[in-house]
Amino acid sequence: MFLSFEGYSQEFLGKAYYMSKSTVNMDWMKNMSPDRQKYMKARMKTALEKNYILDFDSKSSYFKEEVTLDAGGSGGGGFNWMQFVTGPEQGDIFKNIQEKTYTNKRELFGKVFLIKDSIAPTKWVMTGETKKIGKYNAYKATYTKEVEDRVMSFSRNRGQNSNDEQNNPALPKTKLVTMTAWFTPEIPVSTGPAMYGGLPGLILEIGDDNRVMICTKVVLNPEEKIKLKEPNKGKVVSNSEFLIIQEDKAKEMRERYQRGGGNRGGAVRIRR
Repeated sequence: MFLSFEGYSQEFLGKAYYMSKSTVNMDWMKNMSPDRQKYMKARMKTALEKNYILDFDSKSSYFKEEVTLDAGGSGGGGFNWMQFVTGPEQGDIFKNIQEKTYTNKRELFGKVFLIKDSIAPTKWVMTGETKKIGKYNAYKATYTKEVEDRVMSFSRNRGQNSNDEQNNPALPKTKLVTMTAWFTPEIPVSTGPAMYGGLPGLILEIGDDNRVMICTKVVLNPEEKIKLKEPNKGKVVSNSEFLIIQEDKAKEMRERYQRGGGNRGGAVRIRR
């Protein structure tokens, strides 16, 4: 079945719905009052639990977050402190499965970027394990990668330590993380939520470090026709170029936050 996947050419359309849940270390709240902690955890819940839609056909896919009334932040035009904890918004992702390229539409402080680049191959390892996800037979695959493990400080009074860090930056700490994917060849499209893909079937479930994404519903050939259109409005950059722009902006906003009345202590561990 896997060997015949590349030859699959039948045209079809589909829509998959995913729920995502992330976890973060909450130790940075320990010096807050109980009422403040309760408020912050409620805000964090909104940011850490999200719903997404993946439209797909045999050649491409389009992934986007479901729009809600409460976005849980200050939006793309200003400073969103929660992104320091949960990570930046991933935006809309169009993938050309055949050409192995993608376009990621991202908004950064009110400016729209179109990140265009090649899809990096993932060396999945098939485990032979299977399970049912809904009505579909799913197969397990894993991939181990190295990620950066950083501690983001919100302290305003760093003094000499800040200068020392700038003059003698420490090497980033890393750790190994194993991604676990469950995919079904019964939906023969090599894609999945976010940037995940590269397997002989739709990814229905993915666990990646502190985030889990689970497909809750699949609709094949829906009555309402799906139009998969690559985003075309925004400044075109490569992924490496965008990462530099994003890091420069994040550094600028951290400095403003530390000078302008942010939390007086604590640190948040985040991963990229």
